[in-house]
Amino acid sequence: MFYFLSKVLYALIAPLSLVIIFFILFFITKVKRNLYYGFGLLVFFSNPWLAQTVIKWFEVPPINIPSSAKYEAIIIPSGFVSNFTLDGIVRANFNDGNDRMMQAIDLFHKGVAKKIIYTGGADTVFGGFIPEAELGRAFMMKCGIPDSCIIIETLSMNTYQNAAYTAQKLSKIDPAWNQKKYILVTAGFHMRRALKCFEKQEFKVTAYSADLKSIRSRNSILNTVVPSYGGFQIWTFLIKEWIGLAVYKFKGYI
Repeated sequence: MFYFLSKVLYALIAPLSLVIIFFILFFITKVKRNLYYGFGLLVFFSNPWLAQTVIKWFEVPPINIPSSAKYEAIIIPSGFVSNFTLDGIVRANFNDGNDRMMQAIDLFHKGVAKKIIYTGGADTVFGGFIPEAELGRAFMMKCGIPDSCIIIETLSMNTYQNAAYTAQKLSKIDPAWNQKKYILVTAGFHMRRALKCFEKQEFKVTAYSADLKSIRSRNSILNTVVPSYGGFQIWTFLIKEWIGLAVYKFKGYI
C-alpha cells in the first residue's frame, strides 16, 4: 500500500502536474490568479540553468576508483529496467538511469570487485513484470560477467527494501558480510537517500555516482536561457528525492 500511495501522491505534486492543475483551475474558475501561477511555474520549472544549478548542489559528486582498490562487491539498486513481450519474446526495456549498470560493469572489468549485487524486484502494482534483478543479471552475463559473480535480490520494491533485503540475503551467505567494503552505484541525485539506507543496514559503502544530470550542456548559452522539458525532468527527480528523504526519515528508514 505504501508503494502504491507513494506513486500516486507523487504524481499529483510533480512539477508538470502542478502546472496542469493551475491551468485546469483557471478554465474552471476563470480566476486569473491560477493562470498566473500556472505560467509562473511553467517558466520556473522549464529553465534548465536553474534546474542544473540546483541539482549540481544536490548530487553526490563523482569519484574515481583505482584498479588497485579492492571491494567485496558492487551494489546496483533497481529503478531503471522493465520488460515487455514482442511476438512472444520477452525484451528488457532500459530507461535513462541505466548508466548505473554500465558503470558497475566497467568497475567489475577493472577488477575492483569480484561480485556484483543487483537488488530489485518486480513492479506488481502497475504491471506484471519480471523482477528487475533477473533482467539485469541476464544483461550483465551478455556483457561477459559470469553468472557465478552475480548475486541478485528479487523482492525489493524501493530503496529502503533494496538495502534491507540485500542485507538479509548477504547475512545468509557470509556471517561477516557487514565487515567488508562495498561500492554503491546509483544516480548522483539518488545517492544521498540510497547511501543513508545502506548505511542504516550496516553496509560499509563507497558512493560511486552515475547518471549525472548536472553535467549535461551546462556551459551552453542557449541551455541557460531557452526553456526546456529537461528542466522539468530535473525538478521531477529533485522533488521526488526530497519527498523520499523526508518520508524515509519519518518512517525510520534512514
